[in-house]
Amino acid sequence: MSQLFTAVGGSTMTTRFRRRQSSASFLAWDGPSERGVDIGVTSIDLPIRYWRTDCFMGVFTADQDAVRALLPSDRLRPVRLPRGRAAVAVVAYNYLETSVGPYGEIGISPLCTLDRDAPPVLGLASGYLHGFGGFVAHLPVTSAIACEAGRRIWGYPKFVADMAFESFPERQSVTLRESGEEILHLEVRRSGRVALERAPLTTFTVKDNRLIRTIVPTRAYVATGLRGGELALGAHSVARGLADLDLDTTPLVTRTYLTHTAILPAGEDLGPSDRPYAGYPGADREFGEHTVRYDHDTERLISAASPDRVVSETANR
Repeated sequence: MSQLFTAVGGSTMTTRFRRRQSSASFLAWDGPSERGVDIGVTSIDLPIRYWRTDCFMGVFTADQDAVRALLPSDRLRPVRLPRGRAAVAVVAYNYLETSVGPYGEIGISPLCTLDRDAPPVLGLASGYLHGFGGFVAHLPVTSAIACEAGRRIWGYPKFVADMAFESFPERQSVTLRESGEEILHLEVRRSGRVALERAPLTTFTVKDNRLIRTIVPTRAYVATGLRGGELALGAHSVARGLADLDLDTTPLVTRTYLTHTAILPAGEDLGPSDRPYAGYPGADREFGEHTVRYDHDTERLISAASPDRVVSETANR
């Protein structure tokens, strides 16, 4: 009997050791690094590290022709769904612990592949997103540092906006606004099968008329479900552009991240884009309002909204 306990205990200890080694290996970045990168408002080190993030997302269908017209390069192929539809991911990130400070971010990205047709749609329907990248059409954030870093280094179409997150036991949501005007509201229910996510996130952007691919190593536990949420668009000009894509209001797939750690390195130049893309510019602000409500009586203020200001003036203060 003691031998049995020894064997079981030894196996458990070995498993725990391997898990610790795996985590240490992921966090021990050995790729290209650069210190003191000037982004106008300050300087930052690359890669940016994201240690703790509340994250949730929905994949929505949209008109395939409209999505194809949005893509800046013919090398990017939209994920095709039945009845002339494509796939667009709307992802909410509440970055709680990062190497550039806490901030909120919402990514709106048509799913696509590079230089080849997209994988079978059955994989998407089951939540299998490996092999897909996303063209980042909009990436609002709540911090000027995050905004300027994204635009200057990767060409991410960022602007500073206001985000009100809700994190309840049964669901998560975020409302995105700029200048008091609602852009969207995303809600995702906490449901689905949980699995370890090891695949990196791949994004495509345009910087100085060059197509940029960025591969973001990610480690997460994620619950994938079907049709467990909703999307509502407001009256803002960004929302009107999304409405032109004929976005569905019910997600095909939802994902709720129980844990999320990522490393954002510099991107790779893939050559000239076929069409320029800058995205919505927004106003120059130091911070957008960033709040998280944990229940009906408890709300945490992460950053208060600052008045519109010229970013270069902020850098001189």
